[in-house]
Amino acid sequence: MWKESSVLIPAWIRDRFPPQRRSAVDFLKNLIDEDMLREICEADYAQYVTEHFLALKPIWEGNDWTELDYLIPMEVLELIRWSEPEVPEWKPGSVGIRGHKMRAFSCSVLLATSNFEPDQNTLIQMLDSVSVIGQQAEEAGARFLVWQLDRMGLDECRPFFVLGLAAMIQSVLNPISLEMEKDLAEWIISQESEIRAYLTGFRESYKVAPWLFGLSFHDLRVKRWEALILSMQKKSGDKPLGQMFTQKLGSCYFPHQEK
Repeated sequence: MWKESSVLIPAWIRDRFPPQRRSAVDFLKNLIDEDMLREICEADYAQYVTEHFLALKPIWEGNDWTELDYLIPMEVLELIRWSEPEVPEWKPGSVGIRGHKMRAFSCSVLLATSNFEPDQNTLIQMLDSVSVIGQQAEEAGARFLVWQLDRMGLDECRPFFVLGLAAMIQSVLNPISLEMEKDLAEWIISQESEIRAYLTGFRESYKVAPWLFGLSFHDLRVKRWEALILSMQKKSGDKPLGQMFTQKLGSCYFPHQEK
């Protein structure tokens, strides 16, 4: 992860959502019971279940951690990260709100772990689930993303983390003021522009790459990001965020969305 430049977060965001590394994990762990934790630990074909459980239980109980072993327990967390709670036949993972709680918890632990490289695919899986869980989860997630952005340098994923934070702020502060919406829209634009300029220094083609999505190769969950943007655009209407997305992306940008 590049570290040459840190992100500038609008002061009112930092005041309203003070950064906290454990805010998302601490909120979500309280939604996980022991059976759900064991199901997470069984995600890798029920291999090393006891070892995974012993590694994750301290986090679930509220103890602190920094790094995690890449196999135990990160393997099962990464598998549950890809679960699809709205698809009943998807395995591993659970369905409905239970599955969203498990997925959100797994993603939040990964993203708060120092030896896990944050990426927008893991982030959008967490965002998708916390939006289902509810506003308190989004509030905790917003504080966590402020912390996460504080430590991100010139990373191709950074504009997506800014966008994700903006989405949660839009939801938590609903209805959001025009001034705050304008700040969010300008912040998203400035962060995308900064990363684009940095990447263009390595490859000229980034200068004309599609807005936002053209900056990253992490594209496994593009459709879900598109859905998030469409939701933000719909909530905003003709206010600053809606206008910004219309200007930057156009009305026909999303080929992955079903008509």
